Amino acid sequence: MEKIMIVNTARTYNLATEKLAAYTRLRGNVVAQFNPKMMPTPIDYMTADRVMISAIFSWDLPRLREVVADAEFFQCEVEIGGPAVAHNAEHFPAAHLGPHPCDDVPGDFPMTWTSRGCIRNCPWCIVPSIEGRSMLERQELTYAPLILDNNFLACSEAHQERVMQAWSGRKADWNQGLDARLYTPEFRQLVHKHGVRPTVWRFAYDSAGTGKHVQRAIEDLNAAGIIYRKIMVYLLFNFNETPEEARSRAEEIIEWGASPWPMSYRPLDWESEDYYISPQWDRRQIIDFRRFFSRGQLWRSMSFNDYKPRKDS
Repeated sequence: MEKIMIVNTARTYNLATEKLAAYTRLRGNVVAQFNPKMMPTPIDYMTADRVMISAIFSWDLPRLREVVADAEFFQCEVEIGGPAVAHNAEHFPAAHLGPHPCDDVPGDFPMTWTSRGCIRNCPWCIVPSIEGRSMLERQELTYAPLILDNNFLACSEAHQERVMQAWSGRKADWNQGLDARLYTPEFRQLVHKHGVRPTVWRFAYDSAGTGKHVQRAIEDLNAAGIIYRKIMVYLLFNFNETPEEARSRAEEIIEWGASPWPMSYRPLDWESEDYYISPQWDRRQIIDFRRFFSRGQLWRSMSFNDYKPRKDS
């Protein structure tokens, strides 16, 4: 039996550390879990045999390095992993890469994957570098309301059917967004056939070239009686476009009958929790754009030109 500390360095829920904790407990170990709101103390390190640390985002890496340094000072065995570590693996030679046995641990978790990988190669996305561009469909399916698949619609029709059967009559949220280029009315009908209840339909409009596909998906859902509040479109901005171009995409989403969800770009090796500011934007523009287009009560009642932003930063 080991005394194991599991540290989630992200400021958000981390499915990996939750599964890792369940897995290590099932193996008879004593587990203590930590996160940024409750970090380990010297006494915790002194009584631990092993420290397992996960970083989801690149801006979690400074915190991960601090935990690693503390654990090594107290002579604990250290294991690190997570998407940010996998993408920057050249800086972490001791990183755990690839699947882990905890992926298959049973438990009542709020989110799950039914597949891994994505056929796209978007330059702003971490998925191709850590999961690859081939779809790996999981055979064992466990229900959870949040589905984290990076491109569910790139899976085979047989896999989609199996998932719909497993989720029959229950809530579903494709939290990473559905690929509008692959969306068809037949998929909406499949969801309806099995009584699956999407809490919200999510897509992404990250570049101008996908606009016609996003519009087609939104209009199909609108025609089926699904209103703008139930259709969320992720909107990447602050990448390589001007503020005017990003605003045009946001306004198109609204005009087509959905709700934009602006997401400011950060490079995959960006380690600050503050905004990354691309050459065509400034800090004030990023804050104003995000605040306005993430609030339906604003964009439904006025134009961006009439918006009087707050003065804080």
